[in-house]
Amino acid sequence: MHCLNHIEHAKIPNDIVKLYLQIYPYIGRNHEMMHTVQTDKEALIEHTIKQDAFYFSQLFKAPLSDSRYRQLLTKDAQPKNKDELLVARLKQAFLKMHHDADTFELIHNEVYDLLRFLFQHIDTDQSLQFSKMEKNKRRNIDLMASSYTSKREMLIDLINRYETLIKKQTFESGFIIANFYIDFINIKPFVKHNETIGLLLLYLLQLVQGYRCYHLSSFFEKIHKQKVVFLKHQKDASHNWHEGLSNTMNLHRFLLEITLECYKDVSETIRNYTFDHQFNKSDYIENTINRLDEVFTKEDIREAHPTVSDSTINRTLKRMREENKIRPLGKGRSAKWMKLYKSSKKRSFQEQLTLKL
Repeated sequence: MHCLNHIEHAKIPNDIVKLYLQIYPYIGRNHEMMHTVQTDKEALIEHTIKQDAFYFSQLFKAPLSDSRYRQLLTKDAQPKNKDELLVARLKQAFLKMHHDADTFELIHNEVYDLLRFLFQHIDTDQSLQFSKMEKNKRRNIDLMASSYTSKREMLIDLINRYETLIKKQTFESGFIIANFYIDFINIKPFVKHNETIGLLLLYLLQLVQGYRCYHLSSFFEKIHKQKVVFLKHQKDASHNWHEGLSNTMNLHRFLLEITLECYKDVSETIRNYTFDHQFNKSDYIENTINRLDEVFTKEDIREAHPTVSDSTINRTLKRMREENKIRPLGKGRSAKWMKLYKSSKKRSFQEQLTLKL
């Protein structure tokens, strides 16, 4: 395709090489970092998955309340409408991506299956098909596209080109992925939802190619916070795509900066995790309670401390109750607690997702 077929002419700027040199030492420590949190790895990854599903939904403006997001992502509540069904399926899709990162093989049927999995019974069956080739549009300019008979064929060729470049290792994998992403969203292989699937592939391929920071740090939280910048780089990279003159370097630079930020977050998480296992966990739980709403639940605490046991949470609640800092509102596992001292501002589910571990 246009970007991948012209990638051999790309010249990597010095500032991007510098970013490579900052990221590579972290990638070299992938195994070490994951081994450090091995005991609680699944809980930490699950926490990241909830964040990614939430922020990805925000990018596409799923109109749900904080309470419904909480129920769908943390309690696996039964979806009541199409928007909720999509959020629940996104969580399942992210879970599979993290689980299959070591064995995933990029083939066109897998991409099509992802589209069907997410949107079946949400959108019409006609919308979940390969789109037809455009006729009489840009035919005199887009000579490369004229050699294909179907969008399925275009996607297969794009994937084959991607795999060839990855195996050659001439370019850094993240640069190849950025070019693949721009090609994918511009060929528009499906009738609808091409940007949604393209963005998920961008995420998955980075995870597969060794950017394992995304196991423990939310990629889509970072994208959501800089949505305007990301969309600008995407638009700029698509400029003159049909003429084969697009430039993906700024998008690549942006994605590298996101990756570096995520690796730094993971390093901080691991430091906190190690510290948390050496010192009194109860103090960290109390600090989290200080930042929660005046009325809170044990589930709120679990969201901030996914690796802490229920017994530790219960001991902290019991101690704070005896110190007359909190009191229960009801009984049982779903009981709420109320603080008996001045509370900080009320936090949304989005904010609670990002509380320090």
